[in-house]
Amino acid sequence: MNQESGPHSNLQHWLSFFCSSGVTKSSLGVINPLTAEEACGFLGCMVIETGEPELENLDVIEAGSGAGRGAMQYTGVRRSAYDEARLQAIAEGIDPNSNSWQQQYFAEEYAGLHDPPQGSLIGWTRVFEDRPSGMDSAAAAAYWTGSAAAAEGYFRPGTPHLERRQAEAQRIWGLLQGGELVLPPAGG
Repeated sequence: MNQESGPHSNLQHWLSFFCSSGVTKSSLGVINPLTAEEACGFLGCMVIETGEPELENLDVIEAGSGAGRGAMQYTGVRRSAYDEARLQAIAEGIDPNSNSWQQQYFAEEYAGLHDPPQGSLIGWTRVFEDRPSGMDSAAAAAYWTGSAAAAEGYFRPGTPHLERRQAEAQRIWGLLQGGELVLPPAGG
């Protein structure tokens, strides 16, 4: 079965991106490839952030008060930078809902390419450089989530919904373990 076009094609696209040199290239060398467990944890967070179990609609606007937008639900100054890049993409005929654009923006934002003069939007956290080793998918979901109150993690939500994030991370891990998702070839 071709995972890139199967029922989990978007999850597969993101898993391949996170677990390959694609994330490193897109982030200009800042983000090293994630382990399968780290990637499943991150994907579980993305599912809860977007409300999309298969990550099918990524340029979504949060229904709640934060009005986050995009695959990572960018808010505040991060949302302003996202909106600017989104409008530029549309002007260039690029679909901001595509996996490839969302992945490129995510990596560029972390690498600092969309930072305002005031300073880093998210790269200052060093959450990708300082991640602990040996996390399973549930621990990775907790690590990536963090919280706004503790000023930790990548997503930093006001209400973490950690149990839901961990359940999604474990669901995606199960898809990988069951062969419905596959890891990219080593060095890919």
